[in-house]
Amino acid sequence: MNSMDRRAGGRSRPIVTAGLAALVLALAAGPGGAQDGFGEGAGRPADLAAGAEVDALRPVVERLAGAWVARGAIPGLIVGVSHRGRRSYFGFNGAGGAPYRSDTIVEIGSITKVFTTALFAEAVDAGRLRPDTPLQELLPNLRLRPCTAQITPLQLANFTSGMPTLPGDLPRALAERSVRTYPPEAFLAWVSRWSPEGSEAGGCALPAPYRYSNAGIGLLGYVLSERLGAPWESLVHERITGPLGMTSTAVTVKPADRARLAQGYGMEGQPVMPWPVFAWYAAGALRSTATDMLAFGEAALGHEAVNGAPVPPALTRALRKAMTPLYQPEGQTFRQGMAWIEEIGDPDAGQRPVFLKVGGTDGFNSVVVVNPGKDLVVFVAGGQPKIGAERLGVALSRQIR
Repeated sequence: MNSMDRRAGGRSRPIVTAGLAALVLALAAGPGGAQDGFGEGAGRPADLAAGAEVDALRPVVERLAGAWVARGAIPGLIVGVSHRGRRSYFGFNGAGGAPYRSDTIVEIGSITKVFTTALFAEAVDAGRLRPDTPLQELLPNLRLRPCTAQITPLQLANFTSGMPTLPGDLPRALAERSVRTYPPEAFLAWVSRWSPEGSEAGGCALPAPYRYSNAGIGLLGYVLSERLGAPWESLVHERITGPLGMTSTAVTVKPADRARLAQGYGMEGQPVMPWPVFAWYAAGALRSTATDMLAFGEAALGHEAVNGAPVPPALTRALRKAMTPLYQPEGQTFRQGMAWIEEIGDPDAGQRPVFLKVGGTDGFNSVVVVNPGKDLVVFVAGGQPKIGAERLGVALSRQIR
């Protein structure tokens, strides 16, 4: 995930978050969760608790993920698997890296987007928001340009709004893009100045062609806050992480929990600064753990209960709606839903469709993969960018039987 922007105009009223949520120390082991104790050795998995599920998974995980860590010299990696409701965790550490555990807190970057689209789908299902409502109606305090005013929340959610990946007026340095120096007012001001390509000539071709956009999902977060009357992070907690018992998923980490926060490393192996909170935080601000992400994936599978508590039916319906493919971008092999993508695979090879979302920051790469045909969730997170977490996660989801 990357950044967002806004201009402070006289008619504009910023929709600012009221205190970013903190992480809680308690961790839910989950049904059948394997306890993980960690051993030595680059490219080798940590020792795991005994259990038929763990023993069955170990060969394929060690073969695929172990080789991945060794080949890429990745400092640390966690693989979480929920298979038919039973959870297993496999921690790896490369040379000089700290071992990852099921409760290690990592930056999940753009996986945050599927939390936002779940909130959107739930609001639509509840009749609180129409997917085709023009932006100008939803954000009356912003003076939008004519074509921008016609963009809909659905177009923000499925990347057909025409919005670029990031606002065009961002500071050059990453540290200067945080909400402290590039606040929500600056992001929303940029939104009010921006318009889709081609609209300057009087046209407004919406929906626009596929264009992945942090800015678009970030703006959707502001729409939801305005429409539902609560800060985005409060909505995430009240409607998703709270009901699912995801006690370690939030934007900020409390001092008491920082010992569980993994250090991210850059492409050359150097430690990097924590990923800032940007004004488009609804597109990539969350931090989480393998335990929590398996709970989220189980809810996406449609499990009636997660972490010993019933999943709200409204959330089950919202996740199903958000995951449903809406179109196939030109030149792409995947089908696009609301931030989720569907990889169809090769039916002739017995492969079933899987749904996934990738996350990336300057220090982490992660993916959550949901395979309904196998009642399977795979979560992969490594402490380095661009390690190919998506390929590893999909490969594991295909080969686990």
